[in-house]
Amino acid sequence: MRQIFSHRRLILLYCLIISTISVGCTTLPPPVKTTPPFSGFKGAIWGNSVEEVKKISETEGKNIFEDRTHRPPYALYASGTYLNSLATFSYFFTPKSKKLYRVDVTFKDLGIYQRVKEDLIRGLKAPDYSQPEVDHWSWTDMSLVIFQREPDCIQISYSGGEMLKLNHQEGDGLLQ
Repeated sequence: MRQIFSHRRLILLYCLIISTISVGCTTLPPPVKTTPPFSGFKGAIWGNSVEEVKKISETEGKNIFEDRTHRPPYALYASGTYLNSLATFSYFFTPKSKKLYRVDVTFKDLGIYQRVKEDLIRGLKAPDYSQPEVDHWSWTDMSLVIFQREPDCIQISYSGGEMLKLNHQEGDGLLQ
């Protein structure tokens, strides 16, 4: 009986070793790296300079009304239309190299919330995270889109992953 028990134990040990080796040698598929379906906002591309964004904004019919690109929050503000509604566009730049890393679109018309949400879902699919009044999309390159409704406005924030990292580095780790 003792010999049978030892023999079974040996067989189990052998199977365990073989399965461990075969699992260790199995090549797993590489992780899927998804990228966002955008490289900026409309004509402005992540990493554009302030001057490039000014030209693009004017070409798109926006009215630039404030340039705060030389002091925090390093932003350029414009007004115009988006989804056939009046909107304010806030273009944010990295503190030192002055490269575009984020664009916020703000609407005062709370009535367009559902239309904006449907447009985002049509373009970006279902959000990765959702709760009442906030939807969040993210990608493996750290790009983000955050859509939220506040009591007095609706805002979409688009940001590019690599440029977000650069903004973080140039701001000495502080979020600007």
